[in-house]
Amino acid sequence: YMNILNEPDLKMPSSTDIGGPEGPMQMARSLISAFDAMLEAEKEAGVTGPLINFTATFSYAICASCEGFPDKPALGQMWVLDDAMRNPEKYGYTPINDISAAYTARFLHSFNTQNPATDLQHQFLDDYSVHFPTTPVYIGEYHRVHANQTEDLEMILSLAEVNPLFFGISFFEYQVAYWKMGSEQDFGMLGLGDFEVASMPYFGQTFSIYCLAPQDSPLSGMSMPNAVAAVYGGSAIDTSTLCLANPEGVALDESGYLTVLSQNSSSQMSLFVERVVNHMGATVPKSRSKQLNDLAESIVDGSVSKGSNYSMAELATYLGSKPDWVEFDSQAKCVANRNVAPHVIGSAIGWVCSHAKTFSCDGVFLQCQGSTYKTADFVFSRYYDEVGSDNPLVDCDFSGAAIYASAQLYEGWSGSAHCVSGANPVTITSTTRTASTTAATTVGPETSTTVAEADTTTTTTSVPSEVSTTTTSADAVDVETTTTSGFLEPTTSRGAAHKDTDKEVTSSSLRTAVGQQALLLLPLLLLLAASA
Repeated sequence: YMNILNEPDLKMPSSTDIGGPEGPMQMARSLISAFDAMLEAEKEAGVTGPLINFTATFSYAICASCEGFPDKPALGQMWVLDDAMRNPEKYGYTPINDISAAYTARFLHSFNTQNPATDLQHQFLDDYSVHFPTTPVYIGEYHRVHANQTEDLEMILSLAEVNPLFFGISFFEYQVAYWKMGSEQDFGMLGLGDFEVASMPYFGQTFSIYCLAPQDSPLSGMSMPNAVAAVYGGSAIDTSTLCLANPEGVALDESGYLTVLSQNSSSQMSLFVERVVNHMGATVPKSRSKQLNDLAESIVDGSVSKGSNYSMAELATYLGSKPDWVEFDSQAKCVANRNVAPHVIGSAIGWVCSHAKTFSCDGVFLQCQGSTYKTADFVFSRYYDEVGSDNPLVDCDFSGAAIYASAQLYEGWSGSAHCVSGANPVTITSTTRTASTTAATTVGPETSTTVAEADTTTTTTSVPSEVSTTTTSADAVDVETTTTSGFLEPTTSRGAAHKDTDKEVTSSSLRTAVGQQALLLLPLLLLLAASA
């Protein structure tokens, strides 16, 4: 569902529920004009197939100045919107599209509330089913703060079972909104813990990413997320590892190993060991997962080394001996780690390019350019071959930017297999039509022009540092071919007879680009205009 605007009665204008009759009129005009703009954008974009539905989510306030239901929460706002959709001229708006038909076929109502479930039937649902007998409704934000969550949620979900038009609720909300103030911070299921999971660069600043910590639901006798999961029939989350170092993200060295070992969790160690296996160009078949888990458990309880300390080096040596429960791939390559941010990959590319001796980073295949990860696949795999190493844990890491991945893994990444060492550059052959001869005959005031066309065959090969182009054509028009990312791009001829055409194509493309940008802004502009 596309929400045209959340709680418009508190914004368009903010006095809609408590001011004079002009407030609901302005709100309704804002919504129907924005709805009309979205329908127009959908039409101009040529959207086909099953179409999305729309809603506008109101607050649960009583709209005393609304023409209908002036003493009922949310219903007054819905009455005004329904009236505006069916009679837009009454609200000073002339739609471009048939918004009444679209409203009837593709709209459902919604509202937000933190009222207890016991209020909903008599305050809202009884009247709603009478006045809107064919339009579904749901609650976009629902959370009765400080209530017994299991009891309250079970009740409101039972209301959805006995009221056919009531589709249910969306529980509010996932994380505590620390940017809000006061009681607005009471809704989140999960807060933030003290453990820094990672950091994130953002517009020149670096921000800390903290772990998630479940919020309590005392009256339910469990955490908030577990209470919600129980009512919906889901599984409780394992909170024991939420604020521990992630075995999928720690360094693949002794320090990372000891960090995971200190957690005293065989499941965490199992994830770490499998990651080491994957980084050695190998995989653990599902049928052999028991051996993986047994090894992880023996490391944690100390039985693998009979009580003595078991090191990362010993683990790597054991896995390097190729135990029968691990499948190694002879086609494994050193490639970019897709779990690492592009800026980390970029730094590693710079380091490798400054140390490479047998290849140049200026020779990256065209089909690998334009993507940090695919460029890294090209560079990392060749550098690892250059080093001639048999220790990927050391020589295919680059501060976590790389992984020595099996073909099963990297072939699942778009374009990676065409960039790793041993891959061939992409060759594309195309045939175009070019003018070869032109004959002009003048008869009276009119001129007749005949153009004969000849086939032009162009072969373009994506090779390091250059593009090799062979063209066979009749003399008449020069043809220029460009290749980007390994794919032949359509180009325009540069002959004198085509200069005006080039300008026209460029202007047309510019108009299209500008039009698309304007289209994206259209709903907002119409909404603002309607509220003026």
